[in-house]
Amino acid sequence: MYHRIVVKVGTKVLTMADGRLDEAVLGNLVRRISDLQKAGTEVVLVTSGAVGSGRGLIRLSEDESVADKQVYAAIGQVRLMTTYAHLFQKESALCAQVLVTKEDFRDRNHYENMRRCFLNLLRDGIVPIVNENDVIAIKELVFTDNDELAGLIAAQLQADAVIILTSVDGVLDRSPSDPRALTIPEIDLSRIAEFEKHVTAEKTDVGRGGMLTKFAIAKKLMRSGIAVHIIHGKHDTSLTDVIAGKAVGTRF
Repeated sequence: MYHRIVVKVGTKVLTMADGRLDEAVLGNLVRRISDLQKAGTEVVLVTSGAVGSGRGLIRLSEDESVADKQVYAAIGQVRLMTTYAHLFQKESALCAQVLVTKEDFRDRNHYENMRRCFLNLLRDGIVPIVNENDVIAIKELVFTDNDELAGLIAAQLQADAVIILTSVDGVLDRSPSDPRALTIPEIDLSRIAEFEKHVTAEKTDVGRGGMLTKFAIAKKLMRSGIAVHIIHGKHDTSLTDVIAGKAVGTRF
């Protein structure tokens, strides 16, 4: 269905209630990506989870400062990438770490160097694993969240689709806390205003973004001819089901 995709996975999907990495979820994600690679699909993985992973290893204070979050990110990024590398190795595959800041997308040389790096990794069958460099990012340079980062990379690489793995089943027709909420299966530009009224500003307790951010990024990408899927990241077959063309989550 798609030749090149960007998969974004959020902290809420990757971590358990106590903040530790959910290695069962990571293991399934890596297996699915490896299967897609073997079938000829190029995959760039944009991952959150460094700060969350760090919190699972050390607790600094209840009232977290920027410095605390930098420490969590520095510790957690090592744990996160070590886990990914081990899991990909089990699948006889290689992954690579790419840490970026918003400034890398504003500087032409940085942008072209990054693009070439991605293309070379994909050419060689290596999965680029991308995260914001939270250790050095400052307020003026941070991405809204990794959904924005995934969208920028998709545009940069002219990907066919962005697949966002989240903690809900897709865009819902009412608040996620409402048990009557149903997933909207497909959203197109001609009816965008009609669907937008269903999007709430609710966020998870560990993420920076939310459905509003995802919706805004999806609108931009649709206009560039890039499809966006928002699906539940903890369901074992969601990712491969999407690639197989099955009706899963919300498709923009």
